[in-house]
Amino acid sequence: MKQSNLLFEDEWCVVENEYSLETEPNVAALLTTGNGYIGVRGSLEEFGSLRIQGCYIRGLIDKIYELPQPFADNMYMKKYYFDEDRLKHFEKQDCIINFIDILLVRVKVGGETFYPWEGDMLSWKRTLDMKSNCLFREVRWKNNKGDISIIKFERFSSFDDDHVYCIKLSVTPENHNEVIEIISGLDLRTKTNGQRVAKTVNSEVFENKMLHVNLSGDSYRFTFCTGVCNSFYPDGETVVLHANINDGDFLANTISFQAKTGKTYTLEKKMYVITSRDTDENLEGIVRKKLKELDEIVYDKLFESHVIKWRGFFKEMDVKIKGDESADVSLRFSTYHTAIAIARNDAVHSLAAKGLTGEAYNNFVWWDCEVYQAPIFFHTVPQAGRNILQYRYNKLDAARQIAKAEGRRGARFPFTSSVTGEETVWEFARHPFMQIHVVADVAWAVLNYHACTGDTKFMIEFGNELLWEIARYWASRVEYNEPLDRYEIKNVTGTDEHHPYVDNNAYTNYLVCFVLKNAVRMYKTLKEASKRTVEKINLQSQEINAWDEISKKLYLPMDEDTGMIPQFDGYFRLDKGLEVKGGSTAKAFQMKESGLYHESQVIKQPDVMLLFSYLNFTFNDEVYRRNWNYYEARCEASSSLSYPVHSICASDMGQPESAYRYFMKSARLDLDDGHDCAWQGMHSACAAGAWLAVVRGVAGIVFREDMIEVRPNMIPWWQEVSFYITWHGQKLEVSLNNRAICIKSNETNKSSVPLESKGKMFELAAGGIISLDIAVKGKVVFA
Repeated sequence: MKQSNLLFEDEWCVVENEYSLETEPNVAALLTTGNGYIGVRGSLEEFGSLRIQGCYIRGLIDKIYELPQPFADNMYMKKYYFDEDRLKHFEKQDCIINFIDILLVRVKVGGETFYPWEGDMLSWKRTLDMKSNCLFREVRWKNNKGDISIIKFERFSSFDDDHVYCIKLSVTPENHNEVIEIISGLDLRTKTNGQRVAKTVNSEVFENKMLHVNLSGDSYRFTFCTGVCNSFYPDGETVVLHANINDGDFLANTISFQAKTGKTYTLEKKMYVITSRDTDENLEGIVRKKLKELDEIVYDKLFESHVIKWRGFFKEMDVKIKGDESADVSLRFSTYHTAIAIARNDAVHSLAAKGLTGEAYNNFVWWDCEVYQAPIFFHTVPQAGRNILQYRYNKLDAARQIAKAEGRRGARFPFTSSVTGEETVWEFARHPFMQIHVVADVAWAVLNYHACTGDTKFMIEFGNELLWEIARYWASRVEYNEPLDRYEIKNVTGTDEHHPYVDNNAYTNYLVCFVLKNAVRMYKTLKEASKRTVEKINLQSQEINAWDEISKKLYLPMDEDTGMIPQFDGYFRLDKGLEVKGGSTAKAFQMKESGLYHESQVIKQPDVMLLFSYLNFTFNDEVYRRNWNYYEARCEASSSLSYPVHSICASDMGQPESAYRYFMKSARLDLDDGHDCAWQGMHSACAAGAWLAVVRGVAGIVFREDMIEVRPNMIPWWQEVSFYITWHGQKLEVSLNNRAICIKSNETNKSSVPLESKGKMFELAAGGIISLDIAVKGKVVFA
């Protein structure tokens, strides 16, 4: 792999066969272990280097200093990108906290500390086993005295208990009887963005255990408590000879013993982490109790329980591709990172741009969450996906306040969300404050979740309140154009961030129309069942009538003669080329060139094409084809969000070569370091999009509220694709090859599933199977 030095050993294992300082930063992100609550980068147990090491807890956020010093070196950056007046005020920003280096396990042989850059590394192998969600390392190391030792590590973030992280170390002297010393505990010297942010409250070492209590920082002051329990087994016999370290740098046990050649000495390190965002109970009391329990459970038992839960969860999301090993395992890798990004058991925080693999983008929740990341969960593990929407519901009051401050009604969700639900985006950038499509994106996710799950109870309790408050916002945000007798949405930025200050952005207008229409429909359908919500928000019938009128008269850009959809008013009058002017500042802000984008049709990422692919709005084939051919050529793809959209569109258009190329970019972006920043963390939305590129693009599966549409676009050189999906609680197994697509209903299902393919309706009975012919069956016809 281009910039990671990793190889796929088989369909489940990613391996690193040599240690490299050059690739270590990228590998740290790629080999992250996690469970959606804890994310631990693939740094080394013996030493976690700054910017490589990282341990994160979802929602453990505080304020840090950020010191951006950009300058505008062309007119686009000066007038359209930076707000230089706000830049002079900007200093502090929310960010996820690198809470503690919990990996610390250090081995000394004959007084020499094992580091990969000291002595001789005779062999090195690290393996991320996606089948068990565990990271393994085995080395043969010779110190400067010539003593050779086999050192093995393994570690996992438990799927059985979100708060548990475990490490196992074994050391086997190969040719010596030297004294071996092991230090195991916590390295307290972690930094977030180069700063010591967390504040120590209490540190304690007792027997083979330790406990550390911190505050997240000076602003939110969330408390978190980390406990460690060490158990040592020399050839199976327990020993309790410990010395302790509590010096402000380390909080650790040390174990020293005279080793014997050929014997294996094992350390089991079991940790428990909890924060005040999880419970109102006393954290120290909880951790002390948990440490006693962990002390009585062997590592292998904890590992076994974790693997059972992990495999059950990941099975629902895994896609198998036969006939293309690279595509198969690359997709599995990206899906692995998608699976470890979501908090399955709470809604304290939501999906972030880097998951829990790095600090970049500060662990904010963006619009990517609802549009790019949520669909895989809605289609496979909807009970986890529901937490995405629950987080937004929990921030609804904050969204109401943002709308009120803007002089609007309803709820306006921020472009980036963190602890409070208030706007957290970097204030010196202009475009995010106009990217109000995020408000409609949240509503779309509510409706998409309902279409996938049929979860009417959620709509009654939470979803409709979100939907209706968002509809209120848009009703107060649109402007009526009396001469043209239509409603318009002005002064916005669409998903393409290269073009701020535009009117009637296509993505925004079409999506708002969809949201308003469905807000009216949900009111008519669920008014009585949602009576409490109607009364709570004082929803009036005249409001429903207004939404209905606006949805019917909202301007939906399209040239009736050509079928072309202008991305915004005046878009087609811009230059098709891009004039490059200025220095390199723009390239640090996701622009491929220092260009005058405000004068150009060149776009950062798809906008119009999202309507056809992710949103699944229905247009005729020729409109689709024309817009796809045009906008693909205009897109510079400086955002990773481009690739899965383009893959789906290419599949729909019968272009398997392009579909495959964009799919592989989606699945392998960080493996190949395609955007030269893999060390910062995974591009989580792009990784999630790789799954959709196959399920929606290749298999052609589209979940509607009343049926599943099936329109396959099989990659000709693939032999078979198979995966699981869940629609309205009914579990389905899908497999397709170049002859047919087969959909099998699980024998435990209770209801039939309506399917539509090529204009024909089918009813898949509970426990039944339907096979649909998709062979091209081409033949030559001579004149």
